Formats: sequence, structure tokens, C-alpha cells
Amino acid sequence: MANSLRRVRLVILGISLLLLLLLLAGAAVGSRVLADGRAQREAMDGSHSVVASLLELRSALFEMVVERNLILSRAPDAPQGGYAAARQRVLDRQAALQRLVADSPTQAWSAAELAEAAELFATRLDETVNRRLGEGLDLPMLLREAVAERNRLSSRIDAMITYERNELARFNEAYAGRMAQLRALFLALFVALVALALAAVWSFHRYLRGNAVRYHALEEAKQAADAANAALWESRGQLQSILDHARDPILLVDSSSRVQVANAAAARQFRQPLAEIIGSPVQALVPAYGARSGEVQARRADGSVFTADLSIGRYNESGNSASVCVLRDVTERRRLDELKSEFVSTVSHELRTPLTSIRASLGLVTGGVAGALPEEVRELLDIAHKNSERLVLLVNDILDIEKIEAGRLEFRRERVSARALLAQAQAANAAYAAQFEVRLEAAGDGTVDADVYADVARIQQVLANLLSNAAKFSPAGSVVELSLEVEAGDVTFRVRDHGPGIPQAFRGRIFQRFAQADSSDVRQKGGTGLGLSISRAIIEHHAGSMGFTDAEGGGTCFFFTLPRLVDRSTLPSPAPREARRPRVLIVEDEPAVAMLLQMLLDEHGWDGVIAHNAREAFERMDRETFDAMTLDLMLPDVDGISLFRRLRQRPDGKALPVVVISATAALGRQELNGDAVGVVDWLDKPISQGRLRDALRRALQGSEGPARILHVEDDQDITRVVSAVMGEEARLVPARNLAEARAALAGELRFALVIIDLGLPDGSGLDLIQDIRAMDRPPPVLVFSATDADHRTAREVAGTLVKSRTENGVLHDTIRHLMDAARPSRAEAADEARDGGEPRQSTETLA
Repeated sequence: MANSLRRVRLVILGISLLLLLLLLAGAAVGSRVLADGRAQREAMDGSHSVVASLLELRSALFEMVVERNLILSRAPDAPQGGYAAARQRVLDRQAALQRLVADSPTQAWSAAELAEAAELFATRLDETVNRRLGEGLDLPMLLREAVAERNRLSSRIDAMITYERNELARFNEAYAGRMAQLRALFLALFVALVALALAAVWSFHRYLRGNAVRYHALEEAKQAADAANAALWESRGQLQSILDHARDPILLVDSSSRVQVANAAAARQFRQPLAEIIGSPVQALVPAYGARSGEVQARRADGSVFTADLSIGRYNESGNSASVCVLRDVTERRRLDELKSEFVSTVSHELRTPLTSIRASLGLVTGGVAGALPEEVRELLDIAHKNSERLVLLVNDILDIEKIEAGRLEFRRERVSARALLAQAQAANAAYAAQFEVRLEAAGDGTVDADVYADVARIQQVLANLLSNAAKFSPAGSVVELSLEVEAGDVTFRVRDHGPGIPQAFRGRIFQRFAQADSSDVRQKGGTGLGLSISRAIIEHHAGSMGFTDAEGGGTCFFFTLPRLVDRSTLPSPAPREARRPRVLIVEDEPAVAMLLQMLLDEHGWDGVIAHNAREAFERMDRETFDAMTLDLMLPDVDGISLFRRLRQRPDGKALPVVVISATAALGRQELNGDAVGVVDWLDKPISQGRLRDALRRALQGSEGPARILHVEDDQDITRVVSAVMGEEARLVPARNLAEARAALAGELRFALVIIDLGLPDGSGLDLIQDIRAMDRPPPVLVFSATDADHRTAREVAGTLVKSRTENGVLHDTIRHLMDAARPSRAEAADEARDGGEPRQSTETLA
């Protein structure tokens, strides 16, 4: 009813507005008619004035000719007043005419020409009047000329009159057209007015008729509503019965966030009667309602809380938004998850730690650290070493699967070259493939490359799994091809083998856990069947995809894609970071040898500065500070022995380590004899890279001997293995718990590196980081533990390694790199000593 009245009001308002618009339009049309009539009258008056002025001008010209003729026919002394008056009238008529036609360019131009012609005609008449008859004028001829000239002027006047009348006719015609349009517009306005009146009558009639229909419909609706309410109460009772049989608390919440319906499980869980729950604000029961879903804290009437998994479904009720909330108590599930995590952590530590000791010890023994072994013993140790590797892989795969299921698999992504990833995988797995007499070769365009954002270790794990599978299932003597394909938004890695292919029945479950094409594969090829499942999970965590196809010519091609990063050339270049590398002064007169030494030093992380003679060497030392020197004994200006003695007399050269590199190194050693203090080594040419590297490392260690490493580890076997891996390059100081580690850090010894295990008897190894940061010169920290470090831990330390995943070589190189990077150069130490401060520590390697 209200809507009907609103429509009627709108119709009446619309009709009133239209009538007002029609009245305004009629007023505008009337105003236009008046304006056109006024313009018509003004045009006609102006035209008549112009025509009258032209006629008067023609009459005045005629009078002037007549008066001239009378003067010529009279005596010379006859009066000439009539001619002068006629001539003045001509001038007046000309001026009046020009004023009248000033608004018409065409007529104004014609009037100007007429005035010029009339002036010329009047001038000729004046000349004849002045000469009179006594001068022998030919009167008939003058009369004829005057008549002809007057006729020409009359023709001009007639033309102007004709033009003026034509213009007036055109104006009248246009005026008549406008009048016709206005009559049509008046007719249209009248028709519209009649139509509006009819519409108003029809609308009012329809309104009256509709009221009767609506009243009847309202009566029927009331009866239907009564029936619907009865059905609703019945349905509500059924709904309440269904909800009460549910085990999880269920709440129906209205648009004002109040509980409308609750089931019996809600009363039991919240320990309140249903009557108290219904009508109460839902935030009183679930404070996080409306903010988030998932795991939330729910509050009972007694103030206790429980963890619940909240699911919210939205629906509309009577035009308003409402929701159904289902809560599931996850306290027991959380307890089970914690037990599972604790079990996995225990298994991780208790399995990985002894396995690391076993594998590393076997690797050291088979590598010859204990000397030569009998062939039978070596074969047995190789068998033990290979099976320990298999066991380590099995444990790692099982733990990775558990982390994937729990969503705790950590990724440390960085920008990296896809081509570099492929080359690294090829080099790392070439030896494994060689065991099966299979070669790994790069295929396709070797220049194709793009950057990806990936966890290098995890992608290498995927590639290693694909390459190992391809090598195991390829025939001896075949080739496994690695290729890279770069598209607009993706980078695709492909590994293609020439094996028997994948059986059709196995393809649907090839990426499932513990999947094997044939149970005999486990015995013949080895493996757990977890590798492809883990690999696909890793790739999917990188927003990529993984699959396989039948290769042309036989075999299988496995591939995975990773999102491609924007080319670095399109991004702003980062500000260069100053490198902190040891500096070595190369004193060598032969340019080629000096360049070679500089390149060798650069490969091992040192900056080489060349001096071709003794003078250049001392000039360099006057300007710069160096950590070591390589010296050739045969120099062009001073021999190397004299340079060495002079060096030892300088304050900055007394303790500078020197490595002699010369063709006469043996003779120089005999000549210096006991004066060769500070000479680290004597190297003959040609140069041995290994001896040069070891000599410079000893030079950088200085007189303190091997660097000290604090190894915080409760497993003594691991401590002995790490000590054996480092050999004479470092001196390990063991600490079996946090207390011993803190005591060692508080002592007088300075450490180049701290290696910590996360699981210690009296706490976590991470508790030491604050103690280390509080030191004046905090050493870098390397986490070497059985469990993976998370992102936060990785950001707080210089490096992280997992025991069961780390080869001896990787462990050695990582420790060596961290110690070299953390050691301040002599130049930095000298600069800070002059400033009165302690030597700086590189921020790149601080814990």
C-alpha cells in the first residue's frame, strides 16, 4: 500500500513538473515570437529608409543637373543659389545614405562607390558652371553628357534599391519559415498537454482499481503468513533436534551478533544453560568472532578458555546478514600434534646425530685420514659408508614428509640463476651417475638463462632426486640430458633419460608416497619411493608445477617449472657493498707472472696489488697497508734480499708475513739463513697453487697459530669428527653444555667461530646468541644441528648446516669460509688502531 501511494505521488509530481516545463517552453516561444516581430519591423523600417534615401539622392542629382542647365542658359550675372542648394542636398543625401547602410558591408561598399561617382559628377558640373557660355561651351553636348552621367548614377541607385528589396524579401521569407516552426511547436505543446491530462486521468483510475486488488492480496498474504509461521515453528523444532544431535557446538548468530539458536553441545562445552546462551553476544563466548576464523580461544561462563577451530558460514535471513558458527574443540588434537612434534624432534636428534658421526667417521677413514687400509678392510668400509648414506637419505626423506604434512618445511628463497642451478646439479651428481656408467650432459641452448626466486638447497634436492632416478633407470653407457627452457613467465627444468619408461598402470600414483613401479625396484634400484612426492611438494611451495612425459625415441622426461623473475637489467642496481678481503703486495718484475699471481689470489679471496720493483713496493707501503707480501728475489733495481732486510727496518714491515716466490728461492734461503724471520714459505717457480694458498693462509693466521673454534656440542663423537675434518687448520675448544660455553666465552681466549648444536642438556644453543652479541668482538655463529633451523634462526646466525645432510667437504669449506670472512685484515686493524678502537668485525658474518 505504501509503495502504491509513493508511486501515485511520484506520478503527480512528474506531471506537475512536465506542465511547468510546458509553460516555460510556451513562455520561451512567445518571447521568441515577440523578438522576431520586432526584428521584422526594424528590418522593414531600415529597408524603407534606405530606399527612400536613394530615391531622394536621385531626385537631388536631377535637380542639380537642372539647376546647372538653367545657369548655362542664363546670363553670366544671373543668380546661382538654386544650384548650390541642390548640390548641398546631394551631399546631405549621400551622408544620410552611408549612415543607413553602415551595418551592411555590401551596401556600404556600393554607397561609397556611388558617393565617389556623385562627387566626380558634381565636380564636372562645377567646372561647366564656372566656365559659363561666354567661353564657347557646346551646350547640347554638355546636356547630353550630363544626362548620360546622371543615367549611370541612376543605374547605381537602382541597383542598390534592388539589392535592398531582395534582402528584405529574403528576411521576410526566413521570418515566415520561423513562424511556421513556431506554429508547429505550439501545436506539439498543445498535444503534449492533452496527453499529460489523459495520462493523469488514466493513472488515477488505475490507482483506484489497484487499491481494491491490493486489499484482497493483503488478506490472502496474511493467511499465507499464518500458515508459514506455523510451518516455521515446526521446522525450527526439527532444526533444533538436528543441532542437538551434533557433537560440536553450533551457534546461529543474527546481524546484531547475538546468538539466536544454540545446540545442546554448545551448552555442554560452554557449561551454560541454553536459555542463557540464546540472546547473549557471541563475542562473550568467542572473543575473536568477526576478526578471523580458524583456531580461536573460546571462553566459558566460569572464565576458563579452550582452543577451538571456528568455521563461519554466511547466509541472508529476512534481508539481513546472519551466520552459522561451528566450533570444534582442538585441545586434544593440539596435544597429539605436540606429542608428534616432540617424537619427530627426538627421532631427528637421536637418529641424525649418531648417523652423522658414523657417516663422517667412515668418510674420513675411507678418505685416508687414518692411513692406508688393506683392500679387504677398505671394501667393507665402503659398504658401510654407502649404506650409512642410504640410511641418512631415508631418515631425511621421512622427516621431510612429516614437515610437509605439518606445514613446517622451511624455505630460504633468494634470487639465483636457473642455469647455475642446473650446472651445480650436474656437477654434484656426475659421480653418482658414473656408478651406473651413465653420463650427465647439458642439452639445448647453453646461453638460455633466467633468474628464479628459490631455495637453492631444496631445488638442488629436487634435481638430485630426478638425476639419481634417471641414472638408476638408464642403461649403461647412455646419457641423461639436462635442459633449460625460458618462457615469458616460467622457467622449465627438464631431465631426460633413455630408460624403459614408466608403466601405464603406475603413472597415476607416481607422485604418491612410497610409490614403486614394481616391488623388485626396491631391491634392485634402492630408494624409498618418497623422493618424487617430496620433490613435487617442494616445487609447489615455490608456486611451480611438476610432471613428466614420454620422451621421443624412448625414455622419460621429467620437468618442473618455477616462476621467472624480472631481468636484473630492468631493476635498479643495488648500491655496491665494500668487500673486506685481505690485501697482498705482489713484488714481481715480470708482468705476466705478476698478473698470474694476482688472478690466483683473487680466486682464493685475496686482493693483490702489484709492484714491479723495490721503489714501487715501498711507495705502495707508504700509501697503503697490506696483510702479506709475495717477494721475487731478482728485481731490476734492488735484489730481493736487500728489500727484505730494509722491510724489517720499517715499523709497518717488521711483522709483515712474506712468501718468497722466486726461481732462486733456495739460494736466497741460504743467504738469509737465520735472518729469515717472518718468511712463511719459500716457493720455487713455477708456482704451486696449493702451496701458495696454504702459505697465505698461514700468513694471515699470524703468530697466534691456527684459529680457535668454540664447538658447543653434547655428543663427543661429533666433536671429534669436526676436529678431524678441520685438521691442523683450526683448534677446537669443546663445550658440552651452555654453562661450559658461557665460561669459555667469558675467558681470555678469542674465537674465530662458534659452532652450536640446538639441542643441549641444559637448554637451546640459541640461548648463547645474546651472550655472543654482548662481546666486544662477537665471532660468527654456525648452527650445526640435527634439526633444520627456521627463518628467524637463519637470520640471526652466519650459517646453518644439518648434520645428516652435510658432507665432510661442505662442512670444512663452510667453517673455513666463515673464519676467513670474519678475520679483520691488517689494513682494518691498523686503521682502527690509529683511531684508538678495537679492530672491526665484518657485519656480514656476525651472529
